[in-house]
Amino acid sequence: MKKILFYVLENPDDTLKIYHLFLNIKDLRNNGYDVKTVLEGDATKIPLKMADSSHPLNSLYKDIKPSIAAVCRGCAIATNSLEAAEKEGLPIIGDIENHVSIVKYLNDGYDLIVVG
Repeated sequence: MKKILFYVLENPDDTLKIYHLFLNIKDLRNNGYDVKTVLEGDATKIPLKMADSSHPLNSLYKDIKPSIAAVCRGCAIATNSLEAAEKEGLPIIGDIENHVSIVKYLNDGYDLIVVG
C-alpha cells in the first residue's frame, strides 16, 4: 500500500488551497492509500475554524479528520488553537522541541508532501 504524509503549514484562511488539499486527501484515502496529515504552523488553526458546522469546508474536514496524525503542540499554542484541537480529539504532538518529528513517518515508508 502506498503511504503519503501531508505536512501542512498552509493558513486555513486560504480556503481554496485547503479545499484542494482536503479533496486530494479524501480521494487518496478512498482509493486505498494510507494517508497521514501533520498540521504545523498556521495549519494548526484548521480544527479551530473548520470544526464549526457553518464553515463551508466542514463536511470535507470531517471526511479527512481521521487522517490527522498530529497537530503541532508549539504551533497550536502560538496560534491559540490548542483547545480546539484537544476538543476535536486530535493527537497533539511536540516530540522535537515542541514540534512534530516526521522521522518516524519517513522511516515507516511514507512519501512526504509539504503544503504551504
